[in-house]
Amino acid sequence: MHPVLDILRARRERGDRDDPHRVALAIEGGGSRATLSGGMVMGLAEAGLSGAFDAVYGASAGTVNGAWFVSGGSAAGIPAWYAPGVMHRVCGVKRLLLGRPLVDMRWVVDELYRHIVPLDWAAARAADTPLHPLATDADSGESVDLRGLVHDDESLRTAVRASTHLPILGGAPVELAGRRYLDAALAETLPFRTPLDQGMTHVLLLRTRREDDPVKPPWRSGDLLARALLIRSAPGAAKAWRTRYARQLADEADLPTRFADTVATLRPPAGTRAVSQLETDETALHEAVEVGRAVAAAEFGP
Repeated sequence: MHPVLDILRARRERGDRDDPHRVALAIEGGGSRATLSGGMVMGLAEAGLSGAFDAVYGASAGTVNGAWFVSGGSAAGIPAWYAPGVMHRVCGVKRLLLGRPLVDMRWVVDELYRHIVPLDWAAARAADTPLHPLATDADSGESVDLRGLVHDDESLRTAVRASTHLPILGGAPVELAGRRYLDAALAETLPFRTPLDQGMTHVLLLRTRREDDPVKPPWRSGDLLARALLIRSAPGAAKAWRTRYARQLADEADLPTRFADTVATLRPPAGTRAVSQLETDETALHEAVEVGRAVAAAEFGP
């Protein structure tokens, strides 16, 4: 049994976090692929682990799932991923042809999660388990924890948009407290290093890539175009983009070795249905949520 899982089970049994450990929940995004980590947070909540973590860190759409988790609303909010028409409204190449962002996270945060499937932003902000939205600084290229910039519901919504904001195809970077930010996955695709650097002793990492779906280098022509565009609009992000694949490979090498005893990973099993980053099929999205939910239940269920 992994030490992280032992600690979480003991906390659940005792009903407190009264131990010498500091355990973070770290949630990967990946566009529509984050339905998988969304299902996992639902499963963790259903398994009685909502109060077992000392902090929650999110990268990209994983931040959205983290907000639902800490607010106590994952059972109501995660199914919005596959609600009729939602993802067709949020993303798609046709949007670019109309001069709109490829993925419209402003609508998700400011409309969907305020008026259609309301997220209790005040509860997320004041939760006993703090939410740490990560983002990429557009000018330095560094991974940044935005929690210290959140002081009200509006700044939390802005932080979530910053964490999920695609470079180039999502429009101009999101501004918060005088800095510009882009999607967290540029600088920290798997958000486990920041919590450890900030003093967490252990991490439960929710991944959205299947075990048989290794990271791949970017397509060369697209890679060169992205670099050229980012250098002009977000030079730090260009640096993060250039080194991203090498950092992803380093994560894959370090997780089973350097971090073997401190980071436990939940991820979709090999052979499960692939989910693209721009998936809009509601049946596929619903299935992905249920796959993630089953992964968590298998680890922490009775």
